[in-house]
Amino acid sequence: MYAISPIRHCAATSARRAIVQPRRQRVLLRHWGFTAQEAASLLPDLPGLDGRLDWSVDARAEQRVDLVVHLVDATRLSGISGGARWNAMGPVDAMERAWRRGSSEVALVLGSTLHLPQDRRGCWILSGAHSLAGALHVIARTMVEPMLTAPAERLWNIHDLAATNALCILSREKGPDRDTLARRLTAAITTALNFSHAAPGRLAVAAETGVVNDTVSLNPLMRDRLRLFRRRPCTLDLTAEILVAYPWPAPSTDWPTA
Repeated sequence: MYAISPIRHCAATSARRAIVQPRRQRVLLRHWGFTAQEAASLLPDLPGLDGRLDWSVDARAEQRVDLVVHLVDATRLSGISGGARWNAMGPVDAMERAWRRGSSEVALVLGSTLHLPQDRRGCWILSGAHSLAGALHVIARTMVEPMLTAPAERLWNIHDLAATNALCILSREKGPDRDTLARRLTAAITTALNFSHAAPGRLAVAAETGVVNDTVSLNPLMRDRLRLFRRRPCTLDLTAEILVAYPWPAPSTDWPTA
């Protein structure tokens, strides 16, 4: 849990399945290319969402978890040049088995997908410039917290994402004030929608209510592919998290139209 969190300070459809009004989520971190100690060292820095989100690295708990996140160090597994991609078959095979079982599992990749085999199943998320803890924070804010705090809205969530073949990128915007943050968030969304090499299937955005409202008012044509989560109004909450999901390896029927 973060020592200082403005959010905590202010807060006193996939075809395969849907999670209905969950009260909490248990997440298992599996590690590939990391040591058990490295994976465990992440736990103190991960968001707990006021006790509603539990993280574990204990593989014995796998049968009792709601979600598995595979932490994949692609460079360590296949080498700096990516010449040993066969060493990355462990997480690829694990994701394939999860896909066949219909269980909710996603992969978070440190490094480039160029270091991974092209033939992959499921949802693979690039950490990009984020640390692993930072990337997990963005995933929790955009894809888990909305499901736990606004279940009646049936927002597109982490379990829906796990049920698609997707390649995702993460972003976090900051601003000195709400208006500036709304403009930066608008620019980030516009870039993702209009200037990507491929059309995104979905964009999940999480931010303070006023920031989201300002962003929507400036961009009425963006709503069809946006999934917006409005956090409680708070003048101290000056960050916004974004997850952009691209169909992988090509547009498919995995993506719902609604």
